[in-house]
Amino acid sequence: MTINEENQQDDLEKKIDEAEMEAQIEEADAEFETASSFEGEIKESTQEPQVEKKKPSKARLIFRRILIWLVVIAFAFAGGFFLDTALRYQPEKDKVAEKTAEIAEARDEISTLEEEIERLSVFEGQNINLREDIEKITTHITIISARAAVADAALALEQDRQADAKLALDKVGSTLETLESMLNEDQAEVVVNMLQRHKLIIIELDDDSFSAQTDLEVLASKLNALENILFASP
Repeated sequence: MTINEENQQDDLEKKIDEAEMEAQIEEADAEFETASSFEGEIKESTQEPQVEKKKPSKARLIFRRILIWLVVIAFAFAGGFFLDTALRYQPEKDKVAEKTAEIAEARDEISTLEEEIERLSVFEGQNINLREDIEKITTHITIISARAAVADAALALEQDRQADAKLALDKVGSTLETLESMLNEDQAEVVVNMLQRHKLIIIELDDDSFSAQTDLEVLASKLNALENILFASP
């Protein structure tokens, strides 16, 4: 074998060795890529799937809006109701307070005059003029009692207490009849007119409370005028 042939054989063996090494390297790389791909698949399979958040449906959004508006309307209605109640019943409360004050004042006057009668009765036997004073005071008390009964009836009618209004009107009638017997003919004529109005109020009580209330105010005014005529200070 010549030197040239030996060199060619050496070159051939080197190329074979190099080809075998490249083949081994490629095989190792392929195995590494396969392992990496397998590990990636394992990691992806072990991860928990992400749950997509569902957006509310259109019907649900419309329902929510309707519910919000219903709440707003309910609050507005409640506010309007309480405002209307306050505006409607405040004048009535004022009238009730006024009538209550009138009744209390009349009862205080009656109590004062009764004390005066008791005081004067002690001296009745000593002075004949005291009897006349007692009669005047008794008449005054009767007028004030009639005024108080009228105020009681008006207050009961204002509060829609029909039974109490009838009781108070019964007292008004009996008190006016007593008052008629205490006065002279001209004065008694005024009381007769009051008794006629009292009968009219009894008729109106069940069917026309507004007219009954108005006539009670007229009756109270007439009693007040009679009291001023008979007992006004000079």
